[in-house]
Amino acid sequence: MQYLYIFVGGAIGAFIRYLLSVFNSTEGFPTGTFFANIIGAFLMGLLGSLAIQYFRNNPLLKKGITTGLLGALTTFSTFQFELVGLLQQQAYVMLVTYALLSYIIGILVCYIGVRMGARLS
Repeated sequence: MQYLYIFVGGAIGAFIRYLLSVFNSTEGFPTGTFFANIIGAFLMGLLGSLAIQYFRNNPLLKKGITTGLLGALTTFSTFQFELVGLLQQQAYVMLVTYALLSYIIGILVCYIGVRMGARLS
């Protein structure tokens, strides 16, 4: 039964990820992937914090949301592939900017999500 929850969550996350991909361009800052990963980092922090309290009685829902939805929404492999693409284009400033912004803002919004989740629970 847990696979069904993960499958449904994954389908929703993949669809949202697809919608965000329209903001990506072939050359330039990969906005869609950036937003997908930042949104996913925040939600993982928030829901990870809330999971302790709210999802204790429904671990299948937690798996569906975290592993399914957020796992499909965020995309580390695409992020890495885009970094390599920027390297091949010799867009070094964009490469460093994208990497640093993704890591720093991702950690920051995940932390904010954890703090918000702790206050809500």
